Amino acid sequence: MYIAKPTKKQLEWQELELGVLIHYLMESYEPYFNITSENMEERVPAAKLNPPKLDPEQWVRSAWEMGAKYAILVAKHGSGFALWNTKENQYGCGQMAWKDGKGDIFREFLDACKKYGLKPGVYYHPTCNKYYKINNQLQYDYKGEMYQEYVRHVVGQLTELWSQYGELFEIWFDGGCLPVELGGPDLAALLKKYQPDAIAFQGPKDHPHNLRWVGNEDGLAPENCWATTNAGEARYDGTVPDEQAGVGDPDGKYYWPAETDMPNRTHAADGGGWGWKEGQEHLVYSTDELLDCYIRSVGRNSNLLLGMSISVDGDFQDEEQFRAFGRKIRETFGTPLTISDDAHGDDGCFTLTVPEGKNAAYLVIREDIRDGQRIRGFRVLADGEEIYASQCVGHKRIVPLGENEYKNITFCVTEGAENWALRDIALY
Repeated sequence: MYIAKPTKKQLEWQELELGVLIHYLMESYEPYFNITSENMEERVPAAKLNPPKLDPEQWVRSAWEMGAKYAILVAKHGSGFALWNTKENQYGCGQMAWKDGKGDIFREFLDACKKYGLKPGVYYHPTCNKYYKINNQLQYDYKGEMYQEYVRHVVGQLTELWSQYGELFEIWFDGGCLPVELGGPDLAALLKKYQPDAIAFQGPKDHPHNLRWVGNEDGLAPENCWATTNAGEARYDGTVPDEQAGVGDPDGKYYWPAETDMPNRTHAADGGGWGWKEGQEHLVYSTDELLDCYIRSVGRNSNLLLGMSISVDGDFQDEEQFRAFGRKIRETFGTPLTISDDAHGDDGCFTLTVPEGKNAAYLVIREDIRDGQRIRGFRVLADGEEIYASQCVGHKRIVPLGENEYKNITFCVTEGAENWALRDIALY
């Protein structure tokens, strides 16, 4: 029986569980300049950008206070503005009034990640760039000179990002990229040359350390979210929910665990929650809503990647939301009531006793996935009565137990491939 296995990098990624995706977007400035033009650099002129509170260290510190273990900076989104001093065009940090054009937001972000111990990543949108008047919703002569000139700029900017700043932990391909045979840039070769060890979200299918999209931007992984899939050529841009993308396939050819992304503000906020707009502070998700997403993402064999919308002042203004969420995670899952790392239960069953005077709210199961996911079915009994049954465990499965005063919780594997094993089971 073939079972796809993770690489060491993928195992390392799954251990991190919680990350952030930082959006500092030029579109947030458009109402303030109120300029009507087809040219993005005229609508939001870099020479007038001097945010008084622009501080990438504050962004990363807020993520660290929440408990995030990795951070991804959107270095170039659809506007085309580069959060580093690119040599490919005149629309980036080098043209800002901020720090007299000598600043480098990406460099400061990386320095902050190093300071706070977060693993750094980068997002670069290759198929949409308003500066070059490239819109991924339009059709072009992709092999024609105009588009090929744009492709050369994409390669140039990615070479800068991937070769001049050291090793990156995760690289985000939002919606993938135009295939090489159709006229797109050869990102697979570029990745192999400069960042061969990076985790790649929706990366080239031959890259050994890939991830896939969970199928929505709501922070919710499906009930059974397998780390394996057969959709090796699939690309998703987040505009259309796809339940099957998140489910995967227990017998899939590719070990591509799912990353569950969501903004920190609701979809009613600017840019579907990914952007920032004044007066939308009330649209942040509550602590309880975020904890529910954590349980239904990290607790369903996925990682949770939470967005950060940066203000026009250059700071992250929802930092108290992050602090409160971090406290909630630590209060809920910081110290187990009881834990067992005995991977050899009788007949595939493991029983934990709730300490006297305590109530167990959650059962947390972690499978040993070094040789791939092998558990294919399980059930949970409380004081001898079945209260839950499902299929996928993987890196971590969190089973809510409600507010009942149970004395014993039993976890039983009902179906599994040969040599399945647990790392541990615990009650919280």
